[in-house]
Amino acid sequence: MESSLNGLSFALLLTSPYVLRFRDWRRPFAVICYFAFFVTLEMIASNYFLPKDAFGSAFSWLCLGLTVPVLIAAFVVRRLENRQDEIPDR
Repeated sequence: MESSLNGLSFALLLTSPYVLRFRDWRRPFAVICYFAFFVTLEMIASNYFLPKDAFGSAFSWLCLGLTVPVLIAAFVVRRLENRQDEIPDR
Protein backbone atom coordinates (compact mmCIF):
# COMPACT_ATOMS: atom_id res chain seq x y z
CA MET A 1 0.00 0.00 0.00
CA GLU A 2 2.74 2.43 0.93
CA SER A 3 4.73 1.80 -2.24
CA SER A 4 1.66 2.45 -4.41
CA LEU A 5 0.96 5.70 -2.56
CA ASN A 6 4.60 6.71 -3.03
CA GLY A 7 4.39 5.91 -6.73
CA LEU A 8 1.22 7.93 -7.21
CA SER A 9 2.51 10.94 -5.28
CA PHE A 10 5.86 10.89 -7.08
CA ALA A 11 4.13 10.68 -10.48
CA LEU A 12 1.82 13.53 -9.53
CA LEU A 13 4.81 15.61 -8.46
CA LEU A 14 6.47 15.04 -11.84
CA THR A 15 3.30 15.61 -13.84
CA SER A 16 2.27 18.92 -12.28
CA PRO A 17 5.30 20.96 -13.48
CA TYR A 18 4.85 19.41 -16.93
CA VAL A 19 1.28 20.68 -17.02
CA LEU A 20 2.36 24.13 -15.88
CA ARG A 21 5.33 24.44 -18.23
CA PHE A 22 3.74 23.18 -21.44
CA ARG A 23 0.16 24.36 -20.73
CA ASP A 24 -1.10 20.86 -21.33
CA TRP A 25 -4.44 21.35 -19.66
CA ARG A 26 -5.52 21.79 -23.27
CA ARG A 27 -4.43 18.20 -24.03
CA PRO A 28 -5.61 15.98 -21.16
CA PHE A 29 -4.72 12.77 -22.99
CA ALA A 30 -1.03 13.80 -23.01
CA VAL A 31 -1.18 14.52 -19.28
CA ILE A 32 -2.75 11.13 -18.59
CA CYS A 33 -0.07 9.38 -20.66
CA TYR A 34 2.69 11.31 -18.88
CA PHE A 35 1.22 10.46 -15.48
CA ALA A 36 0.71 6.79 -16.39
CA PHE A 37 4.31 6.54 -17.60
CA PHE A 38 5.70 7.78 -14.30
CA VAL A 39 3.32 5.68 -12.21
CA THR A 40 4.37 2.59 -14.13
CA LEU A 41 8.03 3.48 -13.84
CA GLU A 42 7.77 4.06 -10.11
CA MET A 43 5.80 0.86 -9.50
CA ILE A 44 8.36 -1.20 -11.41
CA ALA A 45 11.21 0.47 -9.55
CA SER A 46 9.62 -0.01 -6.14
CA ASN A 47 8.71 -3.65 -6.77
CA TYR A 48 11.89 -4.85 -8.44
CA PHE A 49 14.79 -2.50 -7.79
CA LEU A 50 14.30 -0.62 -4.52
CA PRO A 51 14.58 -2.31 -1.15
CA LYS A 52 11.37 -2.75 0.79
CA ASP A 53 10.57 0.32 2.91
CA ALA A 54 13.10 2.46 1.03
CA PHE A 55 10.79 5.45 1.34
CA GLY A 56 8.44 5.96 4.22
CA SER A 57 5.00 7.46 4.17
CA ALA A 58 6.57 10.85 4.88
CA PHE A 59 7.99 10.80 1.35
CA SER A 60 4.53 10.54 -0.20
CA TRP A 61 3.23 13.36 1.99
CA LEU A 62 6.22 15.49 1.03
CA CYS A 63 5.58 14.86 -2.68
CA LEU A 64 1.90 15.69 -2.30
CA GLY A 65 2.78 18.83 -0.33
CA LEU A 66 5.17 19.98 -3.05
CA THR A 67 2.56 19.30 -5.72
CA VAL A 68 -0.08 21.58 -4.22
CA PRO A 69 1.68 24.94 -4.93
CA VAL A 70 2.48 23.88 -8.49
CA LEU A 71 -1.14 22.91 -9.15
CA ILE A 72 -2.34 26.19 -7.66
CA ALA A 73 0.08 28.07 -9.93
CA ALA A 74 -1.18 26.11 -12.96
CA PHE A 75 -4.77 26.96 -12.03
CA VAL A 76 -3.93 30.67 -11.67
CA VAL A 77 -2.04 30.75 -14.98
CA ARG A 78 -4.93 29.02 -16.73
CA ARG A 79 -7.44 31.52 -15.38
CA LEU A 80 -5.24 34.47 -16.33
CA GLU A 81 -4.77 33.15 -19.86
CA ASN A 82 -8.51 32.58 -20.24
CA ARG A 83 -9.21 36.13 -19.09
CA GLN A 84 -6.61 37.48 -21.50
CA ASP A 85 -8.35 35.67 -24.36
CA GLU A 86 -11.65 37.29 -23.42
CA ILE A 87 -10.28 40.83 -23.64
CA PRO A 88 -10.89 42.20 -27.15
CA ASP A 89 -7.98 43.75 -29.04
CA ARG A 90 -8.12 47.51 -29.47
